[in-house]
Amino acid sequence: MYLPAFLSHVLAHGAIATQPPSCGVALDSLSSRVRQNYAGFILEVNGARAREHARMLGALRSRASKVPFNSCLPVLEAYTAWFADPHLFIFQNVSGDSAGNRARQAAIELRPTTDSAVRTSLARRRPDPIEGVWFDEGMRIAVVRDTARRGPFFVGVLLASDTSAWPIGAVRARFERLRNGHYRAEVQSREFGLRVTTAHLHKGVMLRLDPGIWGKAWPVRSTDEGLIDTVDVHRPTILVRSKSVVVSIPSHDFSQGRRLQALLRQHQEDIKRTGLLIVDLRGNEGGASPMSNALHPWITTATRRPTPFDSGEAVMLSSPPQIRYASRSFGPDTSQFVRSLVARLTAHPGALVPLSEGPARTPPDSVLDGEWQVVMMVDRGTVSASEVLVLRGLRSTRTRVVGQPTAGALDYQSVSIIGLGLDDRRWALGYPTIAAHAELPRRGMRGKGIQPHVSVDWDRLADPIGEIERQFWRP
Repeated sequence: MYLPAFLSHVLAHGAIATQPPSCGVALDSLSSRVRQNYAGFILEVNGARAREHARMLGALRSRASKVPFNSCLPVLEAYTAWFADPHLFIFQNVSGDSAGNRARQAAIELRPTTDSAVRTSLARRRPDPIEGVWFDEGMRIAVVRDTARRGPFFVGVLLASDTSAWPIGAVRARFERLRNGHYRAEVQSREFGLRVTTAHLHKGVMLRLDPGIWGKAWPVRSTDEGLIDTVDVHRPTILVRSKSVVVSIPSHDFSQGRRLQALLRQHQEDIKRTGLLIVDLRGNEGGASPMSNALHPWITTATRRPTPFDSGEAVMLSSPPQIRYASRSFGPDTSQFVRSLVARLTAHPGALVPLSEGPARTPPDSVLDGEWQVVMMVDRGTVSASEVLVLRGLRSTRTRVVGQPTAGALDYQSVSIIGLGLDDRRWALGYPTIAAHAELPRRGMRGKGIQPHVSVDWDRLADPIGEIERQFWRP
């Protein structure tokens, strides 16, 4: 998931615990902060679900009592995973474990190889989907089988480094393929901070690490070529084909909005000529929904279809961290909106407070006239800000949403990070600050996602873009 750069500074908030950290203390602190700040707890953890939560927490407390603090991350992640909300998670502060970072730097493992050696080796057998050469900014990394272990284990060996601290040939990542087809990943940062996550492959050329994306340089199927930028995987791309124009958007990173606007302006006649605009949102990591505003006129129609998620006013749960977030995240603290929201939150501690004093004003949509069709390609990695664009597609009479249910992250939005109140700050709580409305889980998508108009298992298709053209292109 995309995380704005400013989030790291909020780790400083929260009182420092006087007792030595333990896994049990960390779990109780996490649970307390979720109760205090997460609107989803107030709205959805009641009745039978509250009893289920109590049983789950009791089981995790028993587990935490047997686990040393350094091994507590799976326990904490099991707690947040229970809520099935992509915006509720454990933030791993990779600079927060300085002793561990120094130890990892001293224990760098070298397995020198070359790009050509990797290509030769993989050409001799059928590689696992994660194997090959990947890139992320200045880093180029070969993912190959871990010959030192038996089973579905892989290592990421640097072919080109993004920092002088990491030598070429160093093992910077490790992966284990899981039964569900995803991968357990251990990835080290430039500063040797260790991040443990679940990695997901999308559209053959993207490896989502949440946060972060790697792009695949080789091998890439001919049917997947052009779906990512070969320098920066976060950039949108446009692929002009004889029967369609494909707009591939791996990220809603706000800085990429102008690039998308320029690409659409450059290829507007191609879209009209082919009559089929394919918007590929598979694996989109989210970010800021305005990033894709330039697509709105191409998608939106004057006639709107209803969706299961319409109606309701956004609310915030009042708490001290929430008040701090409101005071800095919605514009200058001198603005009337921020002053009003902060005042209302302050006056109603522990309550759900409407984000706006009156009904939200929605500016009129810009609509382009034309006969083209739009197909949105989605999967379970289509999350957060990209789901806002999917909802626009659902409401459009010219758009069909095709693929798998999305991540379902729009019930609770706008992530903030707060510390757990421990002396050790390697982990923090990431949580959504805003609820879509106060009647959740009614009209909600958490745990279900946005259902596409047409269901497709992309992994079963050798040529997904070609299949979309066969189904939707009209001469």
